[in-house]
Amino acid sequence: MNFDRNTWRFDCQPTLTDSQVLDFCREGYLFLHGVVPQQINEKTCAYLEGRLPPHPGWLPPGWSAQDIERVRQSHEPSTIFLEDWFIEHVLLNEHLAGAMRSLLGAHVGLPVLASHHATECPQGPQGWHHDADHLFGPELEFLEVFYFPQDTPAELGPTEIAPGTHIGHHSRDIDAPGLLAAGPAGTLGIHHQSILHRRGASTATGMRHMLKYNYWRTTPPVKDWLDEPGFDPATANYGGHNQARFAAHMFYWLHGKGDAYRIIGGQAWPWRSDQQIGPSYGYGRTQGYLPDWRRNNPDGYAR
Repeated sequence: MNFDRNTWRFDCQPTLTDSQVLDFCREGYLFLHGVVPQQINEKTCAYLEGRLPPHPGWLPPGWSAQDIERVRQSHEPSTIFLEDWFIEHVLLNEHLAGAMRSLLGAHVGLPVLASHHATECPQGPQGWHHDADHLFGPELEFLEVFYFPQDTPAELGPTEIAPGTHIGHHSRDIDAPGLLAAGPAGTLGIHHQSILHRRGASTATGMRHMLKYNYWRTTPPVKDWLDEPGFDPATANYGGHNQARFAAHMFYWLHGKGDAYRIIGGQAWPWRSDQQIGPSYGYGRTQGYLPDWRRNNPDGYAR
């Protein structure tokens, strides 16, 4: 791990394989259950609840002790990023860092703003929504992380996501279920910021803490995650109709080849079926269509 406090970036070895990167392009999320040490989870809860005094390892230029306390007591307690124990075990958590390095490239930019989603349970579910300022496109310039510093079973209403909804605007009935990010204390979730999500319904009693923040790309995309023996991009699973074209576009973009991506439509690549007797036509074409991420055309292709 190479962490540069002056530039607020880190670098390390990537840990995801071809299939895992493609899975993220297709589904839009990755869960890491219980990867933060319990002692750090307890310190985080104590910090958020005001039971642990701040002890920043450094101060942003121009900040005073009064600024530390003001920010710490807000709904955006970004001062927790100044605590050495939080930097080492949460922001630079080895499981998270390797995944971030795989998806965002070298010299990943660390978070600068935290959102504290504290919920007094029980609560009903939120409505399904895309976050404010969401963007739909193949570019992966940043990723959102949520951190649960306490055991968060379904009864405490963890974040609920709708896999695959990061590729365009979706609406969903409030009664429609999703995938809960339930897990033990120290669970981290990585998701595309535009994915449809909500706070899940809770039935237990007590406070549920969750921190949310973003990691950032600082270098152009290039394929440098782990090579997977036997992985063939011509036959990989990019998803179903109205999904595969977008997942494949993002996968191409992460290779640094987004401008070269073209498809010919119909049953052609990246669509595939286990029932077909030969490879899909159209892989590697340099002329054709682009998927319409803005959904401005009835046929779903950009002109």
